[in-house]
Amino acid sequence: MDQTQTSSHSIDNLPLLDQIHADALRVLEEIGMRCKSEEVRALFENTGLAGFDETTGHIYVLPDLVAQALETVPKRDQYWIGENSFGIGGTAPFVYDDTTGDLVKPTFEHLARICKIGQAADEVSFMARGVLIPKEESKVMELITTHFHKPVYVAALTDAGLSLAKEIHNSRGGLTIQFSIINSPLNVIESMIPPFLKCVQAGIPTYVSTMPMAGLSAPYSMSGLLTLTHAEALFGITLAQIVNPGVVTVHAGLPSIANINKNYAVDMGMVSHNVANLLLDHINKKLDLPSIHSACTTNEDHPGERAEADAVNGYALMKKYGFHQMRHAFGFLKELVSFSEAKLKRHIELCRDTTPDQAPEISFDPYDPEGFDTISRNGSQPNYMRDDHTLKNTGKYFTR
Repeated sequence: MDQTQTSSHSIDNLPLLDQIHADALRVLEEIGMRCKSEEVRALFENTGLAGFDETTGHIYVLPDLVAQALETVPKRDQYWIGENSFGIGGTAPFVYDDTTGDLVKPTFEHLARICKIGQAADEVSFMARGVLIPKEESKVMELITTHFHKPVYVAALTDAGLSLAKEIHNSRGGLTIQFSIINSPLNVIESMIPPFLKCVQAGIPTYVSTMPMAGLSAPYSMSGLLTLTHAEALFGITLAQIVNPGVVTVHAGLPSIANINKNYAVDMGMVSHNVANLLLDHINKKLDLPSIHSACTTNEDHPGERAEADAVNGYALMKKYGFHQMRHAFGFLKELVSFSEAKLKRHIELCRDTTPDQAPEISFDPYDPEGFDTISRNGSQPNYMRDDHTLKNTGKYFTR
């Protein structure tokens, strides 16, 4: 059924959204999450609504436990970043030198300039680090909160970093810690569990990030990709609510696409990438979950007309259909590897000037009944590149 140019209101009525949520619950119940952490296993098992299978190494979670988590997690309107918010987000390992085109290591001076540009722009509602400065999490937090007074997403893994984050949370508010505790597909990252649990136990707001890639670590269909992304994020949210019911936990699922026509490069400039993240946001809207996803970026190595066109497609789609928060919306280049200050400034202007009527025509792909079976077949192993489901859907999904 062609649903091209569906109105911003009727997107929430797509049966696809409820079907994806139901399949995500089935993933957690029937396929489960591979987990080596004995502490996480015990936390789930002690609820009486989850179990661990020694033969598979997977935790299986009943839908009732997820429902309990969705009851206790603070709702969308309780979060301090409002609807329709674009942000800087992300952590590029390099800065793009806008004069030479070289990639250079980020410095505190780069980060300070990014903060000041974002602070001065009404279009930037929040920011994360933007660029990576390794082993300096406390100094990075201090610098960001000195120059950027809007809500922030920060990284904190050490005891010192978590302590500073809690201090900032208590004094100024508007702070959320970023965590990636799941490696797609369906694998808990054991090394990330201790800081995550410390953060949640301390009552510091967190987001639960996961990034399955269609064709590499997720099914090669829209509903299949979103099902896996949503299931992984729900697992993290449920874990947080088991540990500390009522702690702020943001759904940060980031569905992405391995572009088969570009040697499986992750292509964040595709219209399909924007649509995937838009649909996942509206699933979370129906659940009243605060959520942050990814849109309005590019697959280009350099700033320019193509990168601008990619961004305009994203800005217009988001403005047409509505959303909560979208990161990577300004300075990032291909695969989030580098960050351009010139692109940041230019794309702030583009975001301001883009209107909903510039949105590209889209149709929402129908529900893929084979998506769940594909996830079940692959389990916690990333075999999607060779899966028949991927091979037969090449050229059918994610074509633009």
